[in-house]
Amino acid sequence: MPLTARKIESTKPADKVITLSDGSGLELRITPNGKRGWRFRYVRPDGSRRRNMISLGVYPTITLARARELALDIRRQLVDGIDPAEHRKAEKEQERNPHAHTFRVIAQEWHAGKAQQWKESSRRTQGSWAALERHVFPFVGDKGMDEITPMEWLELLRRLEREGKHEQKRKVHFFCRDVYRLAVVTGRAANNPLNDLAVALVRGKSKHMAHLDADELPELIQAIDAYTGNELVKHGLKLLLLTAVRPGELRLAKWEEFDFNKAVWTIPADRMKMGRQHRVPLPRQAMATLRQMQRISGHYPHLFPSRNDATKIMSNMTFSMALKRMGFEGRHVPHGTRHTVATGLKEAGFPGEWIEMQLSHKLPGIQGVYTHAEHMAAEQRPKMMQAWADLVFDQGLI
Repeated sequence: MPLTARKIESTKPADKVITLSDGSGLELRITPNGKRGWRFRYVRPDGSRRRNMISLGVYPTITLARARELALDIRRQLVDGIDPAEHRKAEKEQERNPHAHTFRVIAQEWHAGKAQQWKESSRRTQGSWAALERHVFPFVGDKGMDEITPMEWLELLRRLEREGKHEQKRKVHFFCRDVYRLAVVTGRAANNPLNDLAVALVRGKSKHMAHLDADELPELIQAIDAYTGNELVKHGLKLLLLTAVRPGELRLAKWEEFDFNKAVWTIPADRMKMGRQHRVPLPRQAMATLRQMQRISGHYPHLFPSRNDATKIMSNMTFSMALKRMGFEGRHVPHGTRHTVATGLKEAGFPGEWIEMQLSHKLPGIQGVYTHAEHMAAEQRPKMMQAWADLVFDQGLI
């Protein structure tokens, strides 16, 4: 039950600390010496699932109504991915040294938070920092957030544009815009000058991963079936076709993530590009492949241990090298399998929402904000992927 002023006043100190809960993380602690202090408990928004606590002041200086207002502010911060304790430390640091908040300093804080979320992807973590060090810090790294003008940012991005580095430009724009978002929500920048710069930049041509068309699929299936290299690699290429997951998500898979009774693979949020848990329905053919793999690597934590050191994971180039040996260099890469599967599912008439969720894509526009349906009912994605697997089976993969 929510707290009332009467409940607070009538509760007397005891030999041990008494905790009165108002619900949703807000509580009042009464110590044996009679002190009454507000606390708010929450789960850190960095993906670690660690719990933390922050003090909101003492009662009655902070009334019940005021404590609820402060708790509501904290919940809003958590929705925006802000750790209230870290935010409070940043505010105190700004008061002590208001000139210390250069772009480089805020970027370091942003990167430290992202490193927690991307802990399974060291290449992504290192790549983001390397891009900032090479393309941003030499020009604006030591300037205050509000001292950098939109024209300076535009010139920085246009420099990459003139060099034809459109993908680097896109990434730098994204990273720096994200750094400003952190600065704005923590009160260390008045606005985000990178929000509207895209209208003044040339849009680079989109480059899709090399992938086979649907009519070329039988050729790929036959090549996989005839592959005489590493048996686990052969099974992995099959699973890419049967699940449409990203190659990195599959390569890092652990046996504990698979529910053989429900035929579902649950990929944890910290390994997903979108930062949210992803459930993958497993058709019969995928289950059969996994059981074959269990005889080879089932006694290791990961599905794809390294051949040289079983405590490590298979190289991220292994799938690509196998496809090159099969004769698909320049025609098809592991990530391109997602394009092939998505095209096949679309041509088969399955709903776009199911396909996008299978690919773990965010839906466009307002749907992406409010729609979180996984479409895991038996007649939805599981049925869709079974139909796809049956098509693959008919073409001779299994």
